[in-house]
Amino acid sequence: MKTLINKVGFVTIILLLIGCSEADISTEELQDATTRGTVLKTLETNLEFQIGEENLISISAEVIDQRGQDVEKVDVFISFFDTSTEDGDPNNISKDEALFESVPASDFNTNNEYPIFNFDFTGSEFDDFFNFSEVDYAGGGRINVRLELVMNDGTVYTSTNVNGIVSGGAFYLSPFQYNLNLLCQPDDPADGTWTIELQDSFGDGWNGAELIISLDGEQTSFTIEDGSSQTNTFEVLPITEVVSIIYSSGSFDGEVTFQVIASNGNTVVDAGPSPPAGPELINYCNTSYQ
Repeated sequence: MKTLINKVGFVTIILLLIGCSEADISTEELQDATTRGTVLKTLETNLEFQIGEENLISISAEVIDQRGQDVEKVDVFISFFDTSTEDGDPNNISKDEALFESVPASDFNTNNEYPIFNFDFTGSEFDDFFNFSEVDYAGGGRINVRLELVMNDGTVYTSTNVNGIVSGGAFYLSPFQYNLNLLCQPDDPADGTWTIELQDSFGDGWNGAELIISLDGEQTSFTIEDGSSQTNTFEVLPITEVVSIIYSSGSFDGEVTFQVIASNGNTVVDAGPSPPAGPELINYCNTSYQ
């Protein structure tokens, strides 16, 4: 009996060793197949561009590197989309993406746990880069800023090769690209009754989200407490100088859509799902709100 137990014990030890060996191999293979990257975790941005004003666009991001801080540089590309005319229109002044600046790793701020990439440009520098004047884009437009994180071994991380957890996750928040609309100064809006149409695709209300309407700075908030749709109105007096519309985020923005119709019948805002939270939603360069 003792001999049999010894044999069984020996066989068990051999199987355990084989099992551990296979597990080790699987772990090593998994590690070899795992690509570890580097992200630019957004810390702070200023993405407001007011036509006719002095502008400073800025982006600040942590360089979180899982490869030993072997970053060479960040290449900054910008492009411009003319939203006032259609594609193919001879008056369309859209500009293809071009390299605006390369920021070497030696220029990063290294006084924190992770190096910090800081980048900014002025409205004048934007004009000079594309040979624009304010008259050219008086009808509005959109600037796209795209970042490429270039490693010393030639690997490039950018918006096209990161997943949603990295680009839009609560921790990483590393989209590698940023859009900003060129905003005109507001003019007198159409007076009368404006209409707000609110929708929630799940049918349980806006879950904390709000649409904030300001008339010369006086704010009123609109939301759906429960249900799938709601209609509201507000009055714009002849003495009103500025109508402002801003969306405040809730728990399930992907369910939210809404439209704002001016008293003249024009739809001045049609947003969602996941409306942009924070910036002004009326395009003052488009005079449909007047």
